[in-house]
Amino acid sequence: MDADSRALFERERLEASIGNTWAIEIDPDAKFVYELARPGRLFRVEFDLTRPVPIPPAAWGAEAKR
Repeated sequence: MDADSRALFERERLEASIGNTWAIEIDPDAKFVYELARPGRLFRVEFDLTRPVPIPPAAWGAEAKR
């Protein structure tokens, strides 16, 4: 962790975040993984890239560019 991030967490009293480790894993033909680990906790999400999903409609008032 860089010194600025550490100082921010300490200043904001977020000491539990000091031990955070983030990871991203990409297998273009299979999955995208996001992971956040800290002592005593693991958060991991895997997205299946083998099954495309339709693009949602543009938000109200936005111009769709596809």
